Amino acid sequence: MRKPLYVRILQYLAMVLLVIFIISPFLWLVIMSVSTSADLTTKPLRWIPSQIDFSSFKELLTMGDNSRGELFVSALRNSLTTALSAVSISLLVTVPAAWLLSRYSGKKNMILGIAIFTFMLPPIAYCIPMYKTLVRFKLMDNSFSLAIVYCSMILPFCVWLLKSNVDDIPFELEEACIIDGAGLWDRLVRIVLPLLMPALATVAIMALIQAWDEYFYAMLFTSSKNAMTLPVVIANLASGRQSRYNLIAAAGVLASAPPVIIGMICQKALIRGLVAGGVKE
Repeated sequence: MRKPLYVRILQYLAMVLLVIFIISPFLWLVIMSVSTSADLTTKPLRWIPSQIDFSSFKELLTMGDNSRGELFVSALRNSLTTALSAVSISLLVTVPAAWLLSRYSGKKNMILGIAIFTFMLPPIAYCIPMYKTLVRFKLMDNSFSLAIVYCSMILPFCVWLLKSNVDDIPFELEEACIIDGAGLWDRLVRIVLPLLMPALATVAIMALIQAWDEYFYAMLFTSSKNAMTLPVVIANLASGRQSRYNLIAAAGVLASAPPVIIGMICQKALIRGLVAGGVKE
């Protein structure tokens, strides 16, 4: 049955408003990044820059001793190291944990429930014990230790998401491997992992975004350019007496580019992985 014209108009109007609502903050960030300081401080505000200015990007990407460029590039490198380390550790732990909780459920599901409960708690609840632990083992201001900290908030969600996908894999496929004499490792590598690839891609992307955007723990547990991540450096740019809004916006554009590009490239895999565990045939 064909929908009435006014219904279709309202649907398209709602879609346009949703797109504008989602895109407009990032679009304004881009406009700010190529505006001059005068355009952003004049009253009334100049929404369209009088001239395109890329000096903020140049300043952030130009290396020099104790310069903003050196600090920003170091933070970019630290964010990549920390995020990729957190994702790698999470995937190594998530696959066997999700498989174990799915195939040998029962009281073990209590462990998953407790993990989800800890995931729901605010990060500030863990800051004191984590801080004391890192100080005790001399792991403060270290990218790898920060990645371990990130795993505490990434792993519960990853295991929960992947377990629902393992539940949908028929155990009969693994039984056939067992009859052929395959061991546990062969079952995981030849049967489970190939069927979990869309979900694994989703888990990896979600973990990467969480680790890339995290600010609270990075602010607490890092103090030098050897480990400070991009969110901390961008926040420091706004902490001076006079904030350069175009420089902050340029840093925001550069920092948001990697997850945006990855999300656009892996969009189909992300949607497939999120939906796979929730649809029953």
